[in-house]
Amino acid sequence: MDLGVTMGPEVLEDKLDEAHERARREAIWNTRNLPKRLTPGWTNRLFVACRGRWVGWFPLSGDVLWNPEDEGAPYGLVFQAAKWTRIAPVAAPRFRRSSAESPPPPLPSKFPHCP
Repeated sequence: MDLGVTMGPEVLEDKLDEAHERARREAIWNTRNLPKRLTPGWTNRLFVACRGRWVGWFPLSGDVLWNPEDEGAPYGLVFQAAKWTRIAPVAAPRFRRSSAESPPPPLPSKFPHCP
């Protein structure tokens, strides 16, 4: 399953810095809604829109953490920050929450992260 989220450039940069500079293999994306169709293993993808464009994706584990004390975003999606895959920027529709719509297929390339 593919999920789509919007990240500001500074948030995306922070996630990638943690993976590369601090050697954190996994990171968490907190969300208000529980994704219902994640498959076990690393077959899911978290696509990232930045400044109105799909710019890449992270592999998702299929695991969801739950923090009942966080009323605004109690679910945490586990993803591999070190396995960022950049794609050619493609216009992203505006959305406020996670989107279960499949973004365009990935086209690997290198940084910078946001156009």
